[in-house]
Amino acid sequence: MDNTVSENNNSQHRSTERVVLILEFLTETENSGKTLTEIANYLNAPRSSILPILRTLVSYGYLHYNPIVMQYFLGYKLYEIGTKYVGDSNMDDVIFQIMYNFASANDVTLIMGELIAGDILVVQRVDPFEKLRLYRAVGRRIPAYADAAGKILLAEKSDADVMRLYPEGLTAITPKTITNPSVLFESLDTTRQTGVAVSNEESTMYVRSVAVPIKKHDVTCYGLEACFSIFDYTEDKERKILYELYELKGKIEGFLKMQ
Repeated sequence: MDNTVSENNNSQHRSTERVVLILEFLTETENSGKTLTEIANYLNAPRSSILPILRTLVSYGYLHYNPIVMQYFLGYKLYEIGTKYVGDSNMDDVIFQIMYNFASANDVTLIMGELIAGDILVVQRVDPFEKLRLYRAVGRRIPAYADAAGKILLAEKSDADVMRLYPEGLTAITPKTITNPSVLFESLDTTRQTGVAVSNEESTMYVRSVAVPIKKHDVTCYGLEACFSIFDYTEDKERKILYELYELKGKIEGFLKMQ
């Protein structure tokens, strides 16, 4: 009897430990997902033992699985827990639905983020078709200077305040990331004049994005970003997306006023 209990406890502990190690592994890999094989190798465990754990975590929302690249990412449920821990609130289902309708109609991925130190924290992502290899799950952080939503929020600050966020300089994420502060300042100045920010393969290769600010009680609190493939880009397409993005901005801001 005692041996049976001991064996069960050991088994339960091992499974729990694997869950914790999987979450820590995916947290440490920043914007990159991991395949089943990579996770199993990291844990030094058979794939057959790890797959049921991964499927369970996906089903409960703690992980997200992208079948196109066959990789696992941290899921939205972890962000929900994190925001409850710090006393924040989740984006409302109504906002998600109107974002989903927009993303579906325009064939884009929508990202909403807020500025945390020098990063943009993804608080909502809507990707109906998962066509783009965007490593931007909810709760993930991206350097704001390389992201359209991030630039929208950085444009609210002075150039001096922006650089205080990056004491070690601007690090390249892709070959097209802006690493020269003077070039970044020019880009932010254009954003201040137009009310629109653009990122052209600066955080993800082959992806272009445009963003507008979202205000709550006249204070800019989020950046709203539409992402699409550079191969789908035309001036007319981007003009149409921006026109409708501003309409979506108005709807979201109207809803935020009621909160």
